[in-house]
Amino acid sequence: MTVNFLFLCSAPAGYWMHCVRLLAEEVPDARITCVVRDLPSHTPFAFEAHPRVEIIARKSLDRVGLERLADELRPGIVYVAGWFDRDYRHVCRRLRRSVPVVMGCDNLWEGTLRQRAMAWVGAPVVRGFASHMWVPGMYQYEYARRLGFPPDRIVSRLYSAANEQFDTIAAERSTRPPSDTILFVGSMWPPKGVHELVAAFRQLEDRFPSWRLRMVGGGELVDRYRGASPRIEVLGFRQPAQLPELFRDAGAFCLPSHAEHWGVVVHEACCAGLPVITADNCGAAAALVHDGYNGFLCRPRSVESLRDALERLMEMPVERRVEFGRRSHELSRQITPRLWVAKLLSVLR
Repeated sequence: MTVNFLFLCSAPAGYWMHCVRLLAEEVPDARITCVVRDLPSHTPFAFEAHPRVEIIARKSLDRVGLERLADELRPGIVYVAGWFDRDYRHVCRRLRRSVPVVMGCDNLWEGTLRQRAMAWVGAPVVRGFASHMWVPGMYQYEYARRLGFPPDRIVSRLYSAANEQFDTIAAERSTRPPSDTILFVGSMWPPKGVHELVAAFRQLEDRFPSWRLRMVGGGELVDRYRGASPRIEVLGFRQPAQLPELFRDAGAFCLPSHAEHWGVVVHEACCAGLPVITADNCGAAAALVHDGYNGFLCRPRSVESLRDALERLMEMPVERRVEFGRRSHELSRQITPRLWVAKLLSVLR
C-alpha cells in the first residue's frame, strides 16, 4: 500500500512521533507530513528525524498555506487533533469529500451539562469535517458515541508508549530487588498534583526512611520543590530518550493529577514493570491500573487519599511489589505502537 498521510497536530510528544516513525517504516514509500503547533517552553522536546516524515510549524501556514499543502500532498488519510483550530477544520471539510478524516479526541465523557450541550451543538460540526473519531479508551468512546459516530467509525488505541524501549527494563526487574524510589514524570505545575504528592510523601518520611521521591518535568514548581527535602530529588525537564533509564532506577510510579484525559506516562510505567499509583479519574487507569492488583488509586486533590495509597505501597513486601510490577507489564501489552499503526490503517480498509 502506498498512501500519503497528513497529520494536523497540536504540540507533539515523543511517544506520538515514535508511532509516526513506525508508520513510515510499515508503509513503504509513504510521505508523512505533520503540521505541529509550538511546543510549550517547559517541554522543549527534541525528535528523532526520519527521511519520510516532514514536520512543519503551524505558525508558518495560514489557511491558504494549509490548503496548498493538502493539494500538493494529496493525502490518502488525514488525522486532525481535535476541533479547536478553525483552519484545520476548514481543510478537513474540503478533504472529507474524498478521503477519510480521523479526528483525535481524548476528552473523557463526564456527563456534565456543558458536555451535553457541546455534544448537542458540536455533533453536526464535528461530523461535517471528520469521518471517524480516534479515542484512547472507553470514557472517550462514550464521548464519540454522544457526538453521533457509529461504532464502526470509532477507532481505539489513540495513544501508545514506545513499549519496546521499556521491555528490557521490565525483564531486569525479576533479577534484582526493586528500589525504594517513587518516580513522578509530568509537568511540574499544580494540576499534576505536585503539591499533594510532596505533602503526602513528607508525611511518611519518618516512618519509611529508605524511600525517596524523584520528580521529573519542567514547570513553575521546579524551583519551589528543588531542595525541599533531602529525600526529594527534582530533576527538571528530560528528553524522552532519557526516560527509560529513569524508569529503570525507580521502584514505583505515581501520577496524582487533578484531571488526566489519558496519561501515556502511566502506560510507560506499566511497560517498565512498575507498580503504579494514580488518581481514579485518570483515563489510562481504566485500562492499565487496577486497585490492589498492580497499583493503587487515590482521589484527586486529596493529600490524605494519596498518602494512604503511598503508605499501602511502602508497607508491601518486596515480593508483592515485584508481582505488581509483573502484572503492570502484562497489562501494558494491550496497547502498542504497532497496534496504533494497525488501527490507523484500518480506516483505509
